[in-house]
Amino acid sequence: MKGGSFILTLFSNIVLVLCQSDNVAFTLGQTNHLYLSHGEQLTYNKVVTNLSAHFDSAGSFVCRKPGLFAFHFFSLAHTQSKIWIELYKNTNYVCSIYGYTSHGFADAGNSVMIHLNENDSISIKSHASTNTTLFGTADEIYTTFTGVLLKPDTAEYAYKKVTFSVGLDHHFHATNGETVMYNDIILNSNAYNPLTGRFTAPLDGTYIFHYHGLAQNNQLIWLELYHNGDYVNAAYGHTVSGFADAGNTAILHLHAGDQVYVKARNGRVVDVFGTPNEVYTTFSGTLLAPLTHDSDDSQSEMSFSVGLSRHFSGMTLIFDRVFSNRGGRYNPSTGHFTAKESGVYVFHFHALSRSDAKVWADLYHNYHYIDSLYGRSNGEFAAGSNAAVIDLVAGDTVFLKSRQSTNSYFGTPDEVYCTFSGYKLDTFKEELVIGNPEEIIG
Repeated sequence: MKGGSFILTLFSNIVLVLCQSDNVAFTLGQTNHLYLSHGEQLTYNKVVTNLSAHFDSAGSFVCRKPGLFAFHFFSLAHTQSKIWIELYKNTNYVCSIYGYTSHGFADAGNSVMIHLNENDSISIKSHASTNTTLFGTADEIYTTFTGVLLKPDTAEYAYKKVTFSVGLDHHFHATNGETVMYNDIILNSNAYNPLTGRFTAPLDGTYIFHYHGLAQNNQLIWLELYHNGDYVNAAYGHTVSGFADAGNTAILHLHAGDQVYVKARNGRVVDVFGTPNEVYTTFSGTLLAPLTHDSDDSQSEMSFSVGLSRHFSGMTLIFDRVFSNRGGRYNPSTGHFTAKESGVYVFHFHALSRSDAKVWADLYHNYHYIDSLYGRSNGEFAAGSNAAVIDLVAGDTVFLKSRQSTNSYFGTPDEVYCTFSGYKLDTFKEELVIGNPEEIIG
């Protein structure tokens, strides 16, 4: 009996190892005003979520599980102050965010996909030539740093490697809806073509896309995401005597051969900022899950992406344009996403105010506050964005709530700036070969 019990215990332990999750995900936030001097590293004082993420004493994320990671960083400058923050991989510059307006609060953000080896680090620093003053309180978290392990190196399936992240290292001027030709290749699995500016899906599946940009001083940024020839959503910004930042996200279901790309607004003069050491304008995408016809087992069922195609004022944001809603877990009547399964979920939200109005939206998990976006610039349209990782239990709800009923969100059928997207992180397993229990114990 003791021998049989030993075999059962040993075999059970092996099964537990097989079911061990490889997820690494985190969101950090800043809950007070923060002044950063030249080149100072951000040390976030609020742990929103931390699932197996490791940080060193300086506040840098340090990789312990090699693989493909997505990083997102957002911030809000204090009134009449500027944001100028940079993301570094080890000691190498990757990309930046910048925002300044002389008559309001400037919001800025960026997203990037990066492959990390063990002990590689990611840090967020202020630019060496300027000071940055960031806004934050305990119930107004705008400055965040989010990272997720999308695909560990232990994953052997080819589909898990479909990803790209590219930037613009020069100024871009458009007058007639030109496609943005990103030339700074941060990461590319040969799916993004820098000669055409287009990503081509190699197989059917669910994909997520992020794009961000910075207008030149006192100029307009108006970028639009297209799927084949169909408009999806847009990012808009213009600040008098300042630099306007804007971005957006979409989760789309693509067939093999479908193309996704970013264009300037047709018929409008668009001037986007970029230099080799100032990469603000980026475009990133990755395959979340391949298409499967078994909805019960498909990871792609755990995602949604919605937008506003009409002006909106009210408390709980209810999005009427559905880009995707695998499993139907987003309810367009209530504005709530309800988790079908327990797990780690990643959420992205963006908004644009109507002229001379403001947007102020909070992300909630079961009525527990997570973080916020804010946009207000006198006499202008103001944009805001943020993201968060949340560990959900089946039945939990996540939604966006406007801080004030007087907030005014911009939207028309061909101008979708306000969006809400989320997906469940894939759950990777350790792969071990199990032999005969009698052989294992000798």
